[in-house]
Parts: sequence; structure tokens; C-alpha cells
Amino acid sequence: MSNTITLDESITVARPLHEVFAYISEFSRIDEWDPGVARGHKLTDGAAGVGSEYRIDMKAGFSLHYTVIEFETDKRMLMDVGSSLFTAREEIRFSSTPSGTTVRYIAQFTFPRAIAAANRVFPGIMDRVGKSTMEGMKKALEDNFEPPAPSRKLALADRLVLPGIWRFTKLGYRSSRKRWKPVSAFLENRHAVITGATSGVGLAAAKELAGFGAHITLVARDRTKANAVCRELRAQTGNPHIRVELADMSLMADVHALAARLLAAGKPIDMLINNAGALFNPRQQTPEGFEKSFALLLLGPYILTERLRPLLAAAQSPRVVNVLSGGMYSQKIKVNDLQSARGTYSGSVAYARAKRGLMILTEEWAQNWSEDGIAVNAMHPGWADTPGVENSLPAFYCVTRPFLRSPQEGADTMVWLAASTEAGKVSGKFWLDREQHPSHIFRFTRETAEERNQLLHTLQELLVSTTPAKAKKRARRRA
Repeated sequence: MSNTITLDESITVARPLHEVFAYISEFSRIDEWDPGVARGHKLTDGAAGVGSEYRIDMKAGFSLHYTVIEFETDKRMLMDVGSSLFTAREEIRFSSTPSGTTVRYIAQFTFPRAIAAANRVFPGIMDRVGKSTMEGMKKALEDNFEPPAPSRKLALADRLVLPGIWRFTKLGYRSSRKRWKPVSAFLENRHAVITGATSGVGLAAAKELAGFGAHITLVARDRTKANAVCRELRAQTGNPHIRVELADMSLMADVHALAARLLAAGKPIDMLINNAGALFNPRQQTPEGFEKSFALLLLGPYILTERLRPLLAAAQSPRVVNVLSGGMYSQKIKVNDLQSARGTYSGSVAYARAKRGLMILTEEWAQNWSEDGIAVNAMHPGWADTPGVENSLPAFYCVTRPFLRSPQEGADTMVWLAASTEAGKVSGKFWLDREQHPSHIFRFTRETAEERNQLLHTLQELLVSTTPAKAKKRARRRA
């Protein structure tokens, strides 16, 4: 009797062929549509094609090894599959239809005799597996999801502090991940500008978006490091559309120059991710006379984002993603001491206050820029194992290291806010692991309307006064 089982299933979706192929052919995303898959991992560098290999971890506790043996763009892909339980050859065919695209999945599984016999005793198991997989694929490609609504349970956990802090760890990430929806949005030719993109969560986000096919502009201080990262990302993702812009985000002259170059190039910006950050102890000043935390974490992002508004407004579904920190929950913005010049200086407090200010900007931009269709959101990456955390908070890093997330896990919500279709439907919110969280958990951190207006007025004055022409006049007067 035969030890071979054949599946043949098809779906039709109302999406262009090239978008459907781009999503499915990057097979590491299979966990988004196959309910039996825990995670997909790409084992080889470069764009998907002949020779690409994937490890697919199944929820049942075993893994599959996929190797692409034939690959025709927008037409078909053929894969050999090996595992401890069976071998298979799987083919996925793509064809255009008047209403969109048809995807046909044909698979031939070869089982050991015992497993084949079990399938004969319980017929239809494999058919149900195939049907559920294709139903999941169809749902992912239809991409008709709503953004998660605020949760009273999450808000209460945040206000109780300890239950909320638990969610900052890798355990919180893994818990939330079970509820996520697929991200099948087509990003090819969409432009992402990412600050602080050469390490940590910024680098992880850049790699993920590059893997989606987006055009990436990496903003970095160090030319040698940035160029090396650019080459590495191109090799890993097979995406040639990755470039570097040099700017120190704590120097307003650099920020203005960066904005001017991007504006002169005229390329619309679909995704602006304000990620650059560092924690400074003791208090430091930039050559321009600003306290470094304020300059890097608040004034720099404000000037860059304000100046790039025309390029954001010119994009089809523009997003601004501001990377914050849970530390902001403990601080109120000090509008009369934005540069932490009074009292005893604490780097962590200065950092948290600046992030609080960036949350205020998130809410203001979301309200004021809605007419341009710009979605502005903020996110917390959780506690991620990054060089910045290790160097800036060594004691914290030592204690929490077993519970820290990977940079990829920390960057996930950043990518989701920038890329997913449903994230473009909401604006002005604070997110962790694709879930809405309150922007305040204590009353004492809430600013008044007057304080908010004063912050906006001060930042706008500094935007104007730090423009190159104004800066030159001040320099001449000082001379």
C-alpha cells in the first residue's frame, strides 16, 4: 500500500499577482498563515530564490527543513521538505485572474508505514491540514484587519506596575504574539527613514523592512559603521535599495542638513522611525550648548519630523513611529527645565522626561496632521538585549539579562506600526507588542494644557533659531 499522500488546494484573492507572490515566496512568514507553525526562520542570505533554505518550527514540537529547488518569479516555487516524520515535495503556483490572483498548493508527502497507516485509519487529517493552511493564507492576503482596541485589562496591569513591567520582558512578548495578525502589506518602492539604524532595535527594524522590499535610508553618525551595515543588509536581504545618510541627531546643524538633503531629493517618505537614542551620565552638553538627552531624544526628532512633513504628506499611507521607553511612565515633562539644568542630574530621569515630551509630540502630530493622512504613533520596545542597554545600564542588564528580548523582538511593534495596513487606521497612541497601552499611568505625570503649549512653543522657537542662517548670525555675534 502507498505511503504517499497528495494534497491539491487553491485559493483566489483580490490582490495583484506580484504582491501575492512577494508575500508567499518569503517562506519564513509561513507562521502567519499556517496554524500548525510556531516560527519560520530563513537560513540563507539574499532574496528568495533557488537554493534558499528555511527551518520551520512546528507547534507539535518538530522542525521541517525547506529547500527551494525551482523558482520562477510571479509563477511558481518548488521546494523539497525534510523532517524526522516525513519527506515532501511542495509546489506553489501563481496565476492572474480577472478578480486578482489564484494560488495553488500541490504537495506530495511520503510517510513511514506506521504514520501512513494511521492516516488510513483516520482519513482526511492531511486534507484538513491543507485546507486550514490555505484558509489562513487567504485571510492573510485579504489583509482586512482592524487595529487592536484599548484593553482595560492591560491598562489596569500597567497601573499596578508589576504586572505591566512583566510585559516588558521576553515572556510578555511571547504571550502577546499569540494574538497577532499577519502583515502582508506590500512595501516594495515604499521609503523608510530610520534614525539610529546601525545597532539594536533600529538595525533589527531596518533588516525586517528591507526584507519586505522597502527602500531604506539609514541615518547614522559613523560613516564606516553605517556603510558596513548597509553592505550587510543588502547581502542578507537581497535588497539593493538601502542607502546611508550621515547625521548626528544630537546636533541640530546635522539634523537641519539631513532634512534639507531629503527635501531636495524629493522622495516621499512612507515611514519615518525616530529611534536614535542614548542615556548620558553625567550631564553632557553638545557643541551647540544643548543638554544631550534633550537634544538627541526630543529636539532632534522634533526638528526632523516637522521639516519632513511635506515628504510624509506626499506618501500614500505615511507613518511616523516614535520609539519611547517605559521610563516615561514615572516622569512629567518639566517645561521650565527641559535641559535638566536644575538640581541633581540623573541620566535616566533626563531620558524619561525627553521620552515623555516625545509622547506629547506624538499626540499633537496625530491630531494636527490627520488632514494629511499621516498616522503618528509611539511604541515601547520592551526590555531588549542591545548594546545601548548593556553599556548605559550595566547593573540593570546584569540582573534582567535572562528575561531580555532579542533586538528583533523589541523591534517588532516598530515594524508593525510602520508596515501593517491596520496600523495606518489609528494615530496618537502608545503601543507595546502591537497592543495599545495608556500614555500615563499616574496622575502626577500629566501635563496641563498650558505646559503642553509651552513645550510646543519652545521647540518651535528652537527649530527656527537653529536653522543654518540663524545659527550663523549667532556665531558671528559671539565672535
